Amino acid sequence: MQSAALINCHRKHLQARCRQRGYTLEEVAACVVHEHGERLLVDPNHPDYPREPKPGFEPPEAQPVPPGPGTHLKRLLGRVGIQASPTCSCNARAQTMDAKGCDWCEEHVDQIVGWLREEAGKRRLPFVDAIGRVLVRRAISNARKEQARAKAKEGEAQGPAV
Repeated sequence: MQSAALINCHRKHLQARCRQRGYTLEEVAACVVHEHGERLLVDPNHPDYPREPKPGFEPPEAQPVPPGPGTHLKRLLGRVGIQASPTCSCNARAQTMDAKGCDWCEEHVDQIVGWLREEAGKRRLPFVDAIGRVLVRRAISNARKEQARAKAKEGEAQGPAV
């Protein structure tokens, strides 16, 4: 059997692997070759490494991913009667925003406002860049809040960290 390289990781990553597979960090401690603060050197070939789920372990049901900033922007626009149409690029752009996430959207507010301005022009709707920026930033903020609530709820369901 070929020997795999050691894994250099942060403690939280090994803890996450343990939770995925039903182990505690204490149960797999023997596979940690070296510790330096929060950094660990782990031997994935060690018998105690959590390679497979613990016998009898039933993983918790996966929680749905909370909507991202694109979905939240669509919701905000929907409140004022602006809906995606079959011919517009709104849904595809909302999916792009959701996939790339809040940080990307924050860095590309002007690009997203440009998308809104372009679509408003196609629909012959008035558009003010400052209001577009407010909507985009609000959508990002709403997405971050919802993601934080989902993460907190997931942490409560998993119990205390190991």
